[in-house]
Amino acid sequence: MGRFKEGFVLLEVLLATAIAAFAICGILLMYIVGMDLIRSSKNTSIATNAAQGLIEEIRFTSPLPDVVTKYKGLKFSVNGIPSSSGVVYVDDTNSDFLLVTISVCWRQGNKIIGEDKNLNGELDAGEDTNDNLMIDSPAELVTQVTSR
Repeated sequence: MGRFKEGFVLLEVLLATAIAAFAICGILLMYIVGMDLIRSSKNTSIATNAAQGLIEEIRFTSPLPDVVTKYKGLKFSVNGIPSSSGVVYVDDTNSDFLLVTISVCWRQGNKIIGEDKNLNGELDAGEDTNDNLMIDSPAELVTQVTSR
């Protein structure tokens, strides 16, 4: 009978450590990406709720002629999102109803969500990526308003 060596060789220990470190890095990366998605979802909900509240205010508390004068081009920020900018567009080409669009953009980490890259509520050169002459965002609501 020969003698058997017991224990691990240094190479085996290093290989096992490298595999474990690689697995832990993958798990941590998934955690970081998940937290960023949660923050994005939260900010989208806050921005959408702010836009919805403004739409409700426009639809139910303002007479139709006042909507254009009071809200067209209105710029606002959203409570709950520190670096945010919202803008209201009112299309009054049809006298029977108004088309109201509310768009909210914000800074999340080192990127801007939406087309308003400097968060000033104005469409500057290079921001209108789809050439519709409006600031677009994932948090954008559109409604029609008519006389009651």
